Order: sequence, then structure tokens, then C-alpha cells
Amino acid sequence: MRTTRVFDLASRLAAATGAEARIRRLPGGGYRIEATLAGNPDAETHLVLLDVLTEADRYGHRHTARSDTIWAELDPPQEPP
Repeated sequence: MRTTRVFDLASRLAAATGAEARIRRLPGGGYRIEATLAGNPDAETHLVLLDVLTEADRYGHRHTARSDTIWAELDPPQEPP
């Protein structure tokens, strides 16, 4: 089930960042998961984050003067042809 994958990824992202992971449903049916980074993560944390993010369909990092946010998106399941 797709939502199990969403919650698993959110849980792992929260553990890696030490922050609450926020889940939002996207208009097309997918999900976006975001977590704000606290401070400057060390090299080990970067590796853990990359490991978590590779399970997403898309992922990225948003930097502003106030915060750094890691995000991951999961597409809705595709119907078999």
C-alpha cells in the first residue's frame, strides 16, 4: 500500500533530521514529505538522509535565510495497463 511507504519514509526522515516530518497530499494524488534541518548536519547524517531520499520518486533541498528543508515526493500508484 502506498500510504505505508509514505509513513515509513516520513518516519525515517524525521529520525534522520531530528525534526517532525510533515506530510502533504499533492493535487495529482501523490505525497510530499518535508522536514526542517536543525543546524548543520555532519557527514554521517548526510549519508543517512541520502539513503532515505533515494526511496522517493523526487527529492530535494530548499535553503532560505531562515531554514533548510529536505523534501521528498512520492507519485500516486500507477494502474497496470
